[in-house]
Amino acid sequence: MGRFRQVDVIKAIKVITSDQDIVLERLKNRLDPDYHADISAGYRDVAMNFRIVNKDTIRMGVEGHVCELQLILIEYAMLKHDSGHARYVNFRNYLGE
Repeated sequence: MGRFRQVDVIKAIKVITSDQDIVLERLKNRLDPDYHADISAGYRDVAMNFRIVNKDTIRMGVEGHVCELQLILIEYAMLKHDSGHARYVNFRNYLGE
């Protein structure tokens, strides 16, 4: 597995948002240097909420379903595993989110 760089995350966002079947509902960029990491216990990623709207999803009646995709750098993913993620969940619960 290769290491993902921030430029790879940017490329992925461009590919996803340029797809005509994708309706972007929200993009939360926690990799932005101006993002205050103290509100996420230091966690960093790019979270995209989107819907896929095309003839197939309309036919199946699921075009309103919102998906979340988290794009994360490998260094942050390593911190998210095991006890790191548990600490983050406890932090979010403490905040009432």
